[in-house]
Amino acid sequence: MTNNDDIKALKLLEKAIEIAQKNLTKTKQFSPFLLLLNDTGEELFFENSEDDYIKSYELLEALAEEKIKNNTIEVMILAIDTIIPEKFAKDIPMGIRLHLEERSQCHNKLGARFIYVPYELCQSQESELFVRLHHPIPVGLIAEYIKA
Repeated sequence: MTNNDDIKALKLLEKAIEIAQKNLTKTKQFSPFLLLLNDTGEELFFENSEDDYIKSYELLEALAEEKIKNNTIEVMILAIDTIIPEKFAKDIPMGIRLHLEERSQCHNKLGARFIYVPYELCQSQESELFVRLHHPIPVGLIAEYIKA
C-alpha cells in the first residue's frame, strides 16, 4: 500500500461520512449507499429508492459485486445506518457503518474493514438539528468484494 492509496481511501471515507451526516441532519436517518473509486480516479455514487432497509442494502451489495466484476475498482465503501454491536459500542449505540475495501489491501488476510462512526443527533438552542460524530471504531475482516 502506498501513501497515495491511503489518501484515496481516506478521501472517499471522508466523503461517505459527509453524505451520511448531511442526510442524518435532514431526516434523522440515511438510506444505505455505495461509493466506488475506479482506477481513473472517478468517484461513483449509488443509492436506490427501495423502502425496505435490508433489501436496499442487498441491492447495493449486488451492484457492488457487478461493478467490481466489470470495472477496475480501487476503493469500495458500502454505508449503512446501524446499531453498533455491544462489544464495540461504549455509550453511544447508533453509528454509521462503512464497509471499506481497497484493491491495495486485498492481499492481506484481513483486507477489509468495518469502520463504525458512533453519532448522536442533537439540537441546538435555536432548534437546529446537528450530528455529533465520535471517534471511529475500525474492525478488520476478510474482503468480500474486491479480490486479488
